[in-house]
Amino acid sequence: MKKLIALAVAALPMAAMADVTLYGTVEASIENGKALTYTGGAKKSTTRIDDTGSLIGFKGSENLGNGLKAIWQVEQALSIDGTNVNGNNTWATRDSFVGLTGNFGTVRLGKLSTYLNSDMEKFDAWIYGAGVNGATVTTANTLDGRLNNAIRYDSPNLNGFKFTAAYGFDEARTTINGNRSNKAVWNLGAGYENAGYFVDAGYVAFQDTDASGSKDGNYWRLEGGYNANNLLVALAYGQSKLYSGAVNATKAKEAALTVGYTIGALTPKFTYAHVWDTKTNGVKADDGINQYVIGVDYALSKRTTAYTSFGYVKHDNVIVAGTDERKERTLAVGVQHKF
Repeated sequence: MKKLIALAVAALPMAAMADVTLYGTVEASIENGKALTYTGGAKKSTTRIDDTGSLIGFKGSENLGNGLKAIWQVEQALSIDGTNVNGNNTWATRDSFVGLTGNFGTVRLGKLSTYLNSDMEKFDAWIYGAGVNGATVTTANTLDGRLNNAIRYDSPNLNGFKFTAAYGFDEARTTINGNRSNKAVWNLGAGYENAGYFVDAGYVAFQDTDASGSKDGNYWRLEGGYNANNLLVALAYGQSKLYSGAVNATKAKEAALTVGYTIGALTPKFTYAHVWDTKTNGVKADDGINQYVIGVDYALSKRTTAYTSFGYVKHDNVIVAGTDERKERTLAVGVQHKF
């Protein structure tokens, strides 16, 4: 990776260097706990070093005149703990694009986040990796992500109000039961912020997701709260309807509340998240989830943060076959540095 970066930078003309910004985050934690994402599931306690979201990126712009700019970005996930080196050995694994921005707003083409991923998730104000010391039980971790082969429009700021629209093309367009499917994904988002108060809404539609290629899944979430004067209060509520198999429609509801307050260099935080029992074809399952996360961030500088957090998850149903295990937990101590 270091050689690739050196070659890429060396290949840039000196005139262009001034318009290129190198940025990123390097972060990791030492963790102990039982979580379904760890090897062995939640059967035994595990201690691990976990990369919690390291990344590196290059971005730049060119002034085209009349208030118009060309913009670009290439962003790449890293794996400083060595666990997923091969998976992160490809460029542009995160938001990467080329586009134009001006008084009309911004249009981008590439691999792009949904509005829920880029502009929301204030309730998930945690640094974490594979453990449960963040709002992991919400579908923000699985459905908020990025769209491949996408186009996205962002409005300019309209007195605190903004909106976006994004569309991820299905370039394969395979045939299902004699019909050409279209597994495209589209997203709408809007938000308003004033004097620290905010409200955001995002909707994602997943086309032709069932086995017959004729039914669309969807997910939406509403967030609101206050984030100013050292205080964060964020409340979120979401619903999803997803398909597995021919006609199996699973509906889910979830909610989360996060409170944090900065006192000097310290920011203690708390999150409670709840997932109601899901329903599949109208039949209710006993699979509700409650999660609690508590922790504190310590600002060593403007760019470096040390933190500790503890997450606990209680499932209504058994999560490891052949046992009565219903709980997950993670205790983590870590460091994050941004450059």
